Amino acid sequence: MSGNTWRRWASALVLGTALLLPASAQELRPPDLDVQFHRAETAWKSGASVLEAKARVDRVLNGRPNDSEALKLRAQILMSMDRHGEALRDAKQAVQLAHDDGEAYLILSEAARLSGEQNLAVESLDAAAGRVMEDAEFHIRLSWNAALLGQLDRSEAYARIALALDPLRAPAYYQLARVFVRKEQLDDGAAILERGLRQELLDPLVIESDTLLSRLAAHDALAGLLE
Repeated sequence: MSGNTWRRWASALVLGTALLLPASAQELRPPDLDVQFHRAETAWKSGASVLEAKARVDRVLNGRPNDSEALKLRAQILMSMDRHGEALRDAKQAVQLAHDDGEAYLILSEAARLSGEQNLAVESLDAAAGRVMEDAEFHIRLSWNAALLGQLDRSEAYARIALALDPLRAPAYYQLARVFVRKEQLDDGAAILERGLRQELLDPLVIESDTLLSRLAAHDALAGLLE
């Protein structure tokens, strides 16, 4: 594909995508609010200060109430603060604004589960999984939430996809092994950990301190690998 052809194709794609979005989503976030959003995101992801992250994202949403990314971020922050009802409200609004965003549905599923709305949690998890995302971390989160909803077969499937997407990602090994422990398939769980340990991807301390994975620490398949 020539450079000119690529540029024309990319421009058409961007324009077509923009036409499908509500006006509020097409508008660029003002620079001052964009700085606040990214600082909030950094504070949240680093674990430095939940209160700082909340204060900064509040500023963004005071200026842009329909900022779906900010709503998703605030919903996650609110869940960590045990303010599940408020998180559910933000997550519902984020889905309404970005109905093709798989992560928005996943956050809604998490908030619904924590709010005791089991049916909505399952429906939202289905919707999240139906939005194609070739991302290992996303599938690890799908697996984690499916397990908490008691859907262990689906949890296993999502964890397997995560591992296939990124065979070097340690959390995918841990998550799949946890699912096997929940299913009482201890040999399968130990085999997954053995595979990751032999590739030097996993930390023995994580396995020994994890509530579920520690059940596999004495398995014959891991003999000599946790020292």
